[in-house]
Amino acid sequence: MHSKFYKKTGETLYTEILPNGLTVYYLPKADYNRTYGLFTTNFGSLDTTFIPKGASTFQTFPEGIAHFLEHKLFEKEDGDVMDKFSALGAQTNAFTSFSRTSYLFSTLENSYACTELLLDFVQSPYFTQENVRKEQGIIQQEIQMYQDDSDWRLFAGLLEKMYPASPLAADIAGTPATINAITADDLYKNYEVFYHPTNMNLFLTGPFQVEEMAAFVRENQATKCFEAQEVPLRQELSAAEPKSGEVLALEVAMPKLALGLRGEDFLPQEARARMKYKIGNQIFLDLLFGRTSQRYEELYNQGLIDDSFGLSFELDERFHFAVFTGDTENPKKLSETLQEALKSYKIDRDFSEEHLQLLKREMLGDYFSSLNSLEYIASQFSSEIYEDLNFFDLPELLNELTLADIEKSAEQFIKAMKVVTFTIVPK
Repeated sequence: MHSKFYKKTGETLYTEILPNGLTVYYLPKADYNRTYGLFTTNFGSLDTTFIPKGASTFQTFPEGIAHFLEHKLFEKEDGDVMDKFSALGAQTNAFTSFSRTSYLFSTLENSYACTELLLDFVQSPYFTQENVRKEQGIIQQEIQMYQDDSDWRLFAGLLEKMYPASPLAADIAGTPATINAITADDLYKNYEVFYHPTNMNLFLTGPFQVEEMAAFVRENQATKCFEAQEVPLRQELSAAEPKSGEVLALEVAMPKLALGLRGEDFLPQEARARMKYKIGNQIFLDLLFGRTSQRYEELYNQGLIDDSFGLSFELDERFHFAVFTGDTENPKKLSETLQEALKSYKIDRDFSEEHLQLLKREMLGDYFSSLNSLEYIASQFSSEIYEDLNFFDLPELLNELTLADIEKSAEQFIKAMKVVTFTIVPK
C-alpha cells in the first residue's frame, strides 16, 4: 500500500491496487464520526459505442443505458438494496455523468457492513426483462420531470447545439424511445465491459483504521472471481459542426442565454499539465467575469445579468468547453459583451496580478472549507483523478499557477474554440 502526506491539508491518502485490478483509496478522518464510501466506474453517458466482451467490432447501444444500469443495480432478486442500507442505518445514492457512474453510502455506524454491501451489490448484477420493463416507466417519468425545468433545458439545449450528432448532444438519461429499446442483454453486455475492477475505484473516508479496513476490502474482493480483461475499447468522441443562434420558446418569465465555447485545441497529455490547464482556464473565466471582477458589477448594474449568472469550464479526456448561463432581458447584447471581452482579455483591467492573487486566496479559502464535508471530498476526489494527481494536489498546483501560465492556457483555448449561443425566450 502506498501512502502520501499532503502538507497543505494535513491529510494522508493511502492507495492500493488489488490483485483483481481495483484501485482503492483510503482517507482516514479520526475526528469524524461518519464514514463515506464511493464506488466508481469509468463509464458514463458517452460510452454508447464500444467493443463488447467476446466481440471484434464496435456495437452501439441505446442512449441512456449507463444511467439505466445505475438504476437497475439497486434491484436484486431478494429486494431493493436501498432497504438494506436503511436497515444498517445508512443513506445511499448513485449518479451518472458523461464519463462516470458512482454508487455511495454515508453512515454513522456499521461502516464495515456498509462497505461490504456497497461492494457486493455493485459487483452482483441482476437483470431480467421483467424488471427492465418496470424501470422503463420509472425513468420515462424522470425524463419528463427534467423537461419541465427551464434551466436544465437551457444547458441541455446548448450541449445539443455545441456537439451535434454525438453522445454529448443526448440526455444522460436518454429519451423515451431509447429507454424502451434497452434490454436485459444490453445491460449485461455493458456491465461486463465497464464494471470490471480494472475500470473502477473505491474511495473510503471516515474514522476507521486503515489497515483493518484495507484487510476487510481485500478479503471481500478475494472471494470473487473476475476474468482478466483489457482496457475497454470505446469509440472516440466526434461531433458535427456546432449550430449557433438557435432559440426555443418555453413558459419562462425572462429570456435565458447560454453561451458555449467548444474547445478544439489539443489538450496536454501529461497529467500535471492537464490539471493546470483546467484550473488555469477556470481562473481565466473568473478573472474576467466572476463576482470579484469589475465587469460583473457593471453588467449587474446595467441589468444585463442577475444572480442567476454563472460560468464554468468543463474538461474530460474526450472534450472540454466553457459555459456561461443566466437570465437576461437582452440576450444579444450580453452575448456580444462576453465575446468581446474574451477577444480583448490581454488588455482587460480585471486580467491582473492583483486580481489573480485575490482569486487564489478565495479559491483556497473555499477549498479548505470544503474539507469539512466528507461527501464533498469523495465526490470531488472521484472526478479529479489525473493519473497520480488528485483533488488534494489542488492547493499546490494553484500556488504554482502564474498569470503567464493562465494567459498561455487561455490563448490556446480561445484561438481554436467554436462559439455557440442558445436562447430560451418566453412563449
